[in-house]
Amino acid sequence: MADQSTVQIQTEEIRMKKSMNLLHCVAVLVAVTGHISIFISPGVIFSAAGSIGLTIIEWICAGLLNIGVCLCFVELATVFPSAGGPYAYVTNVFGGLSGFVIMWGYIILIVGPFWAYLSYTASVYILEPFFRIDCHPPALAVKFLGAWILSTLVVLNCIYMKYVTKVQTVLTASKVVCLILIIVLGAVVLGRGHETKSNFEDVFENTPSEAGPVALGIFYSLFVYGGWQIVCGLMEEVKEPARDIPRAVYISFTIVIIQYVLVNISYFLVLTPAQFLSSNAVAIIFTQVHFPYLTPVMSILVGMSAVGVLNASIMGHSRLIFAGARNGHAPPVFGMLHMRYLTPWPAIIIKAVWSAVMLFSGSVKIFMQFIQAFSSVMTLFVVSALLYLRWSQPQLKRPYKTHLLNAVFVCIYQTVVLLFALYQEPQRIGLALLIIAAGIPVYWVGVLWNSKPEAYKLLNKKVTLGLQKSFLLSKTS
Repeated sequence: MADQSTVQIQTEEIRMKKSMNLLHCVAVLVAVTGHISIFISPGVIFSAAGSIGLTIIEWICAGLLNIGVCLCFVELATVFPSAGGPYAYVTNVFGGLSGFVIMWGYIILIVGPFWAYLSYTASVYILEPFFRIDCHPPALAVKFLGAWILSTLVVLNCIYMKYVTKVQTVLTASKVVCLILIIVLGAVVLGRGHETKSNFEDVFENTPSEAGPVALGIFYSLFVYGGWQIVCGLMEEVKEPARDIPRAVYISFTIVIIQYVLVNISYFLVLTPAQFLSSNAVAIIFTQVHFPYLTPVMSILVGMSAVGVLNASIMGHSRLIFAGARNGHAPPVFGMLHMRYLTPWPAIIIKAVWSAVMLFSGSVKIFMQFIQAFSSVMTLFVVSALLYLRWSQPQLKRPYKTHLLNAVFVCIYQTVVLLFALYQEPQRIGLALLIIAAGIPVYWVGVLWNSKPEAYKLLNKKVTLGLQKSFLLSKTS
């Protein structure tokens, strides 16, 4: 291996009880896979695909391609069951620099844009029903409300986490109810024989003839199935992880793909392409056209779904920088807990600040581009680690092994799609890749450079102690 150091997110003498079976795994994955993308991202994918037929194909292909990626992660998760995800996998195999780049990119290009994306979605679905179908809420009002939602959930997670977790199931269930409602309403419209069925007379009209836009559509579509990465954290809780988790992946992705395809068909049965592209809150436009009395219901359900995913993200994403601080990859203060509430205040707050910056400076398309650009790079790192271990340690115990051709295929298509996306959107995708690369000099200066000036060390110590006293922070054991 490139580095003998090992990383673990959490080490405890008391092990988690193995209580989850196949049904539990499927329920969790169906709930989290795709987060709330089906309510906010379809217009972006349709604008890239150009036609209804290609849009549907890209949603199906992206789901199938994500299955292959997920199975690669499952193999490494069974090899390192308590390691804690891609950051630890890459660090264990390739060393500290690679692990730091993963942590750096995850915080800058996943957490910030994703929290902003969720806050924006909740806000736009709350405000959209107050405007006519041909009008939309002011962009600044949407962002200010999103910032209030974000800050409120951050405060709740910092102070009242045990109460917030109690309502998480209800918030998550609202997504399933919303998807079923859209599918049923689409079936009702189909039964009525509504005129927009003409959308399906030539489903490939306006399909681009060049490979670039098609690849860009797949690039966006890969994003909409995110969330399955939670599978990395289930290993210690599943009774038969090597058997049940791969099965759960196949079953849950099949369910989610069918759901998302049916929801997209419902959208196109009701909306014209122009209406589909007119607003990010496509589910609100969907109800306003034919079921205006259900618009408040849709607004509440999608808003609850977005808040639920954001709440779960705040609870879960803070572990990464918290673990990085404990392994010397981030300032020590980010590895501290509040003495009374036992929550990682510094880790949560710094991510919330960056998310607010992204919220006010970005858009849905930019959020998707940044998140998927880093997701592709992270996938290449993780699958390369898998292939390296297959070559360097063939005797390593692997409770589950994905097919070698699957891992190779994942590397190839992720590279091709990323390069095409870079060609189509060179400024934004290029900026994302530069941000990832910037993690290398940050690592050299922040982690490897041990002989820093005494003045810097003294200042760093004073700031850390000041923050500890001001926010009642304590180091973890």
